[in-house]
Amino acid sequence: MSKSLRIIFVACIFSVPLRAQHGTAPNGYYPSTYHGSIFTGSLESVSPNPQEITLAYTKGSKSDRFAGRLESMCGWQDRDGTTHSFKASDIPRGTILTAFYIPTKKETGGEKKTENSVFAISYVEVNGKKISEDKRVIIPCSEQKFTFFRVFQ
Repeated sequence: MSKSLRIIFVACIFSVPLRAQHGTAPNGYYPSTYHGSIFTGSLESVSPNPQEITLAYTKGSKSDRFAGRLESMCGWQDRDGTTHSFKASDIPRGTILTAFYIPTKKETGGEKKTENSVFAISYVEVNGKKISEDKRVIIPCSEQKFTFFRVFQ
């Protein structure tokens, strides 16, 4: 392997860890406008608006943050029909979550901004205990119904 190829290879390896928090959603039923964007990180804060969250991802000296707004309260229904719901402010700080979001570009006062609309979350780690991928549940935080099966590879 040439020296330049080795440098590129090493650069790629070291650039991967910081971007590891960004990913693509697993195959499943999602809103038609969803393109597979997810962010996994520790719940850093909930703004004064109880539906706005900030997730943080840190690896070594590098970090990245994600800010998003839940479309509505999150909720699910048990097998026995019992409904459970919660808002972002009910999630303990430090919980590791994956946010399923749709970025939208808006222009305010001549300034372009991207807002992240979070329509679902999934718990990755609760109270320091990891949840295996096969046991993770995607919890809707939207009034929309997930009607389209989407395959993300």
